[in-house]
Amino acid sequence: MTATVVVRGSGSIGRRHARVLRSLGAETHLWPVRPRGVSGSDPATGATLLDEASGPAVVARADLVVVATDTGRHVADTVDALDLGAARVLLEKPVAPSLPDAEPLATHPRSGDVWVAAPLRAHAAFRHLLALLPSIGRPVSAHVWCQSWLPDWRPDRDYRDSYSARAGEGGVLRDLVHELDYASVLLGEPALVGARLDHDGPLEMAAEQSATLLWTTPVASGVTVRLDYVTRPATRGIVLRGPDGSLEWTVASATVRHTDPSGSVVEATFAEDLDRDTVMATQARAALGMHPAADPASRHAAGAPATLPEGLSTLALCDAARALSAGASPPIPPAPVEPRDHEARHDPHDPGAPEETR
Repeated sequence: MTATVVVRGSGSIGRRHARVLRSLGAETHLWPVRPRGVSGSDPATGATLLDEASGPAVVARADLVVVATDTGRHVADTVDALDLGAARVLLEKPVAPSLPDAEPLATHPRSGDVWVAAPLRAHAAFRHLLALLPSIGRPVSAHVWCQSWLPDWRPDRDYRDSYSARAGEGGVLRDLVHELDYASVLLGEPALVGARLDHDGPLEMAAEQSATLLWTTPVASGVTVRLDYVTRPATRGIVLRGPDGSLEWTVASATVRHTDPSGSVVEATFAEDLDRDTVMATQARAALGMHPAADPASRHAAGAPATLPEGLSTLALCDAARALSAGASPPIPPAPVEPRDHEARHDPHDPGAPEETR
């Protein structure tokens, strides 16, 4: 049976979702936030266009609704889709600007039917890295980074006008939250030790330009994370070190490098990860074919998105980092946690390649 999908939000990430889902054979509808005054099919994606009059009825029978609107609308748009009767929702990151903002969704009776977009989990290289993790013994330390130069994201647009520069919606913690998510999959739930967010720097913007975090997990005694908008050339990856060797994932080249205790190196490259549509198709198939209640091992093997409790846990980590950087020292706010084994979003698969405003 053909799946029915509605993509709410028609910015570049929303259009990419629509194009990919249609390529998978889904009956795909695109519902822009701002009325376009046109009907029929969207020329860019081939998806059927909806409006305020036609949208609710299609959402009510949808197998999946993708919420790709502005961060400030994420919770309301997801709750609306669930209340209308959509079977499942795939919510773009982050869940909300802050954890308290997410409460109406976190406490919704159908919150278990929500996925949170986490496309780095759908990379073949990440799944290979996860499978290799036992080979280095218990990881002692890890360093995660995603660094690029914000003005390069869209050279034809002033970065100061983008959502990334806005204090309430942007900043590297919200923008690059995928790094926090996948590190937690690999190493377990973080306990934040230190955080520094820098608002001063070469860019003129209200949101933080960089963030440096330190945490521990039940597995690793030291995890450092560097996220910033102020680095050229762009670079993204992770290094994990343990008593039996090390692992390094270089996202830009889709390469995983395994070094054993003797220093011997084996590299594997996953060319399919270099195609963003291929990665998103992996995530989309999992979101359509699985329920968030599936066991973690099955979800990870399929390249499925994050669950809502995982998305909320990551959001809580971001809130705690902001508080700690500002001089407070609170614990990470409580959020539903499971065991781990937009309209203005830059593309999560390519540091430095933004997504246009919805």
